[in-house]
Amino acid sequence: MSDMESNPASATTDNIEAPESVQHWADLIRDWNASSGGDHLIPVGRCSKPGLSRVNRTEKTESASITARRYSTRKLSGILQYDPSEFTISVASGTPLEEIMAALSANGQALPFDPPRAKLGATIGGCVASGWSGPGRWRYGGLRDFILAASFLDGLGNEVHTGAPVVKNAAGFDFPKLMVGSLGRLGVLTRLTFKVFPQSIEPQTWVVRCRDLASATMHMQTLTRLPVELDAIELCQPGMTDPDDWSIVLKVPGPQAVAESIMDRVQRNVGEADTRRLSEDHAEKSWSKLLHVEGDVAVRIPMTPRQIETVVQTFPSELTERGWRMHFGLAGNVLFVTGSGDLQVLDSWLIEHGLAGLVLNAGDSSTHGTQMGMWRHDEVVMRVAKAIDPRGRFAPFQFGERSHTKRREA
Repeated sequence: MSDMESNPASATTDNIEAPESVQHWADLIRDWNASSGGDHLIPVGRCSKPGLSRVNRTEKTESASITARRYSTRKLSGILQYDPSEFTISVASGTPLEEIMAALSANGQALPFDPPRAKLGATIGGCVASGWSGPGRWRYGGLRDFILAASFLDGLGNEVHTGAPVVKNAAGFDFPKLMVGSLGRLGVLTRLTFKVFPQSIEPQTWVVRCRDLASATMHMQTLTRLPVELDAIELCQPGMTDPDDWSIVLKVPGPQAVAESIMDRVQRNVGEADTRRLSEDHAEKSWSKLLHVEGDVAVRIPMTPRQIETVVQTFPSELTERGWRMHFGLAGNVLFVTGSGDLQVLDSWLIEHGLAGLVLNAGDSSTHGTQMGMWRHDEVVMRVAKAIDPRGRFAPFQFGERSHTKRREA
């Protein structure tokens, strides 16, 4: 296996082959078993999230020496259909997010789930495959709520068209939503359709500074229950937005009169906690940091707000001493950690606390794959994967053992 294949974090799309068309992709998949040498296929976009194209190895699979080869969808690019009056847009899967967002912005529209890493070259297909929505998910819903249709190539090289480019559609098995978070393990996305929203008007960024974690989590929970619409609620440890305090970062919708009314309500409910509005420059830098989650190593970990204090108190001191940072997105429903070095310590901590993580970035020295921690068995996904890819051409998911198997052995 080449260095590019073994260390995907260090690769760029320049050294990854990109089939010219959907037909070339179909031919590649159909001929895969004869030309792959036993490797699996992993489709990628422009490698803005290189950790998601790593291969997982377990005790059962290490001996089989599972390897993978990546191919880029960057040549499947372009806006295929867009009528602003219909509030839907259809695009090829390799289209850069920045191109899509610019076209929507020119018509006063946006993808309200804040797709991450657009400025790092992320594609719309990679966004769907990662299942990663940004801070805007708090108010508007996640990527899964906006995808209407998806076309993809299955493990036999057949192009499958699912969903419909209309806002109201509830017919048949919802394959478009199944492809959200599929990590390229279920097929090669070729075309995607989304519903879009009007852009938020003159949003403001405010910070609630809290003296400690306990008061920060209490105030954050209070804000989530207020009858006001906040575009985003993120919780940052000291040193990220504020040098000394835990900070709740709020995106407040405009115009000015609306923002003032919302913040008046917020200030009455957080008591003596200091609230201040960030300048446009400071706000842009803060949201860039929270949206893109950049670092030599970056991991996304679903959780619940009730786990915040336990997570902070038990987080490995070894990683903290090495400068690892964390912030809680979506009002505490997801944890992002960034740092440098190998992932073994973090993996052990995740398993100990029953958490699962997706590796967005991984250092060259890391031996971990995309999925880490405690992944539970998902029989539905496994059966769908077998039906879509009966010959196992795409890289496999990592799931835990079936629970009924464990009970029978016990």
